[in-house]
Parts: sequence; C-alpha cells; structure tokens
Amino acid sequence: MKNKVKIAVAAPKIRLCDPSYNVKICIEAAREADSEGADIILFPELALTGATAGDLYFQEALISAAEASLNEYVNETACLGIMSFIGLPISSGSALYNGVCAVSEGKILGITASGAHSRWFDSVSDTGGKVIINGRKIPIGRDLIYTDGPTRANIFVKIGDDNAFSCDGVNLILNPSAMAEHIGLAEARRDYAKDVSSALGIPFVIAGAGEGESGTDGIFAGARLVCACDEVVVESALFDPNILYADIDIAKRKPQDRITQTAQNEAVLKHPFVPNSAHELADACELALTLQSRALALRLERSCSKTAVIGVSGGLDSTLAVLAAARAMDVLGRDRKNVIAITMPCFGTTERTKSNALALAEELGCSVRTIDIKASVNQHFKDISHNEGRFDVVYENAQARERTQILMDVANAEGGLVVGTGDLSELALGFATYNGDHMSMYSVNASIPKTLMRKVVANAADVAFAAGQEKLSSVLRDVIDTPVSPELLPLADGENLQHTESIVGPYELHDFFLYYTVKYGYSPKRVFEMAKEAFPEYDGEKIKKYLEVFVCRFFTQQFKRSCMPDGPRVTEISLSPRGAWQMPSDVSANIWRDELNNIEL
Repeated sequence: MKNKVKIAVAAPKIRLCDPSYNVKICIEAAREADSEGADIILFPELALTGATAGDLYFQEALISAAEASLNEYVNETACLGIMSFIGLPISSGSALYNGVCAVSEGKILGITASGAHSRWFDSVSDTGGKVIINGRKIPIGRDLIYTDGPTRANIFVKIGDDNAFSCDGVNLILNPSAMAEHIGLAEARRDYAKDVSSALGIPFVIAGAGEGESGTDGIFAGARLVCACDEVVVESALFDPNILYADIDIAKRKPQDRITQTAQNEAVLKHPFVPNSAHELADACELALTLQSRALALRLERSCSKTAVIGVSGGLDSTLAVLAAARAMDVLGRDRKNVIAITMPCFGTTERTKSNALALAEELGCSVRTIDIKASVNQHFKDISHNEGRFDVVYENAQARERTQILMDVANAEGGLVVGTGDLSELALGFATYNGDHMSMYSVNASIPKTLMRKVVANAADVAFAAGQEKLSSVLRDVIDTPVSPELLPLADGENLQHTESIVGPYELHDFFLYYTVKYGYSPKRVFEMAKEAFPEYDGEKIKKYLEVFVCRFFTQQFKRSCMPDGPRVTEISLSPRGAWQMPSDVSANIWRDELNNIEL
C-alpha cells in the first residue's frame, strides 16, 4: 500500500442538462489526469447533468441521457489507470437518487447516494440495495467504501451537505458538492474541511460545481480544496478551469475530538454584511463584483443576448450595476459598447446625478443615451386623467414605470436584456415600484445591501485611482457622497429634497434588522436589544420606530419578492423566492407587531 495518493479534482464548465456534451469534457479531464499520474479523479455533484436542473430531473429524456453518458464514460475510461467518482441522477423503480458512481477499469464498482431528501431526490437508506445499470446489478447506499486497487486507499464519499460520515477503515473522504459562491463562503468551507479532516484524522477533498450551472439565483465558482488534518494542502482559485492536483498522505492518523456544531458567535456586529478588517473588506468587495459580473456574463451568454441595457441615475445602485455589466463584457471578451447605459431625466432629476451618470458610463466605455421622459409622463397623466400637480404615488410610480418600459423596449430593439439595479435593502423593505424599478431581466444587486454596496463602489474607486483612472474614481466617490433618493418629486431651487432615509429610516439599521431577522430568526424584542447595544448613537425610541417600519414593510411587501427577477447570491442572505426565502405573500404579521408594541423603552 502506498502512503501517497495523487488526486485530481475537476470542475469542468458543463452545459446544464446536456449530458452528451458534459461526458465528453469529463472524459477529457480523466485522460488528462491519468496522463499526469493521478490515481483518483473527483468531479462535482451531479456533474453529468448539472446540479441546478430543478424539475427537469423528473424528465425521462434527461435521466435516460444521463445513464447513456455514464455508460460512455465507463467505456471510454476503461483503458485508464485512474479511479473516477462522477455524479448523476440515478433512477431505480419509482425512486430517483442523487448519486456518485465509482468507476474503475471499465466497471461501476458502486453508487453512493445521498441520504438527504429533497424536492427532486429520494433519500437512500443506510443499508442501500441494488440498482440495474446497463444490465448489471450495482450496489447503492450511503455507507459504501471503495478500495482503489493500486494505492489500496479506502474511500468514503459524502455528497453535498449530507451528514453521512464513516471512519472505520477509511483513509480518504471525498465530498462532491454544488453550492453557489458568496462572500464569506470560502472561509467557512475552508474551516469546515479542516475541522472534519482534523477530527477524523482523514484527508478531506471538496469538489464544487463550476460556472456551467444555472446563474438564476447564484453563480458557481468551481471551488475545490484538499485538507489533511488541520491544514489546507491545496486550494483552487475561484473560476479556475484547470484541474487541481494534490499528493496526499493517506496513512491513518489518530482521530481527535468528535465533529461538533460550532457554537454561534453571539458578538453583535454593527454592520454584519461588512467585514471588519481592511484586507478582508477589500477582498469581499472584489469578490462581490466578480460574482456579479460572472453571473451576468453567464446569463448574457445563455440567453444569447448581445447587449446589457441599464437605466443609470447617478445613484449608488445603478452605478454598481454598470460596473458589473462592464466587467461582464470583459469576461465575455466583448466590447463594453455593448453595455447601453440610458439616463432618463424627469421632474426630480438633479444636474449632479445626471452628470455623474453620463460621466460614469463614458469613463467605463459604455454606450450612452439620454432620453428625457417628461413629455411622455405628462401625456400619460392626461391619458389617465391625473392632475400633474398632484405629487402622490401615481405621480412617482408613473415615472418609474415609464423608465422600465423604455429599457425593455430598447433591450428588445438591441437584442439585449435589462439589467436590474435594485438592492437587497430595498427588496427587504419593498421600496420599489411594482413593475417599475422592481422589474428587470436579471438583477445583479439582488443580494447586496446598501451598507456593503457603498463599500464595493468605494473599493472600485480605489482600484480606479490606482490604475490612473482619476476621473472615474472621482465620479464614483461623488456617487457615494450623494444622498440616496428616487428623485421623483419636483426640485426646489434645483435641489432634491426627497431623501430615502428620511422616509424609511437609516439603511444601516435596516440592514442590521434584516441580517438578524432572516439569518437567525431572532424576535423583534431581541433584535431591538441588540440594536441598542450596536448603535448607541440612536436612542431606543428611534430604533423602535424604524424597527416597526422594517417589520411592517418586510411582511406586507413580500408580494414584490414573490415575483422578483433572477439575480446572483453574493452575500450569505438572499430573499429569492426560489428556495432562499420562502414566505407567503399574505402572511399575518400580528405576532411580530404585538411583540414590538410591548417593548418598553
């Protein structure tokens, strides 16, 4: 038995629901790894179909194509001296399993199936059983252990977040997974792998799904790493298409403490979405923009869109969206002129925001258009018999919907898609015009709150200045200094008096409320007490007032989130109705309101 095993960890850029294509790139990866002397190759979870196919897993055509691709993989790698672990949906009678096949020398040695039940996959029992593939009965279960002939490595496979673990006789654990990347995940993944490896005394290998997965609510970055004891042996860069190789010692080590749930850190974070150290903050800001741009690039590519159309206002949200769109074109190798930035001045537009919007787009090399919407909005007021001097919600929302109509029509004319600008803080409060700025074809800011957004744009300004782009840096900094406003009401002596935080309250408070309410499910009373500790600059009366605003709007505005556009998960919190946050639009909020009413100042 060799103490050293060379393992290859792959994250090929698949095509979602195209097994005939995916198997070919997996075969190429296996051949490359074999030529490099690897003993074992591990692919991500459900690599032959993709892990984000949703209800398409119920389609016979996809399941049949996946089984055919598995047979092709088995046959084409039979001559290689490498053991493969490759995932696909496994059909057995009326059951469908999330499985990983162990393949060696032209044979399927067994299938590890997840014990985690989901909408699409059944949970396999610990004892398992047999499934028939290509006329042969293959063992299937959660606790199978595979032995690699040449190295005599005893291998256990843990799929995704299944809690299955086996130690007896095992000296290598493989963890094929599929998790959308977000800020903070890399550190958590690294800590988890080190903890498992250290506790069990067994090397632990993670293979994460790559960019070929759906970008509907997140972007997959092909994260891979190998840990032995308490150390990271090797780790891939995000979005690195190359195979990761590691020589690891599989000699059994003495297990340490049992794996236990890490105790929740009860420290109250004033700005929980924003990393504390300058270095971590810069990395998080860069990662945020990278995830946004990669996700948008994927959507542009998959939807065969030529252009990205964005309404630019000179405000924080649209600024970040344009930065992401410009980078997306760089990722795709396209001219930034394919980003069509449209400024649409109306009754409340200031010269400051308009000039910043134009300067930003020009400095980034985007196409720029100015479309004044005053006449069309006034015509609309006449059409619906609305007094144009009545500055109510109709007056405001008519402008937002006119802008959205223009963006959608330009996108149609230019073979593009509309990039949304709304952010997580606005989604939480429902502070958006339904079917106005609420709607787009892809919403790149959907999981970025205002507190983090300011930091991301500030970091972009620093990067631009360091690169000699002083005008771009200056524009970005002025955008940050501009008060947040929808600019929908008439100006007073050229000045905008409509400031969002004067209406709904400080965003730093709302982001705090959101984080602890959604991530931990804390009650209003607990959140109130934590906020008083974190924000001594606000008295208890003010905190309670704005917490009441948050609770009221968070519950009553769910209907806007229930039909929100796709958008990438960039932070650890997302309000997407497609799994991240599922809440009825007509829920009663009485118990939360009652608790708020009983809070004593």
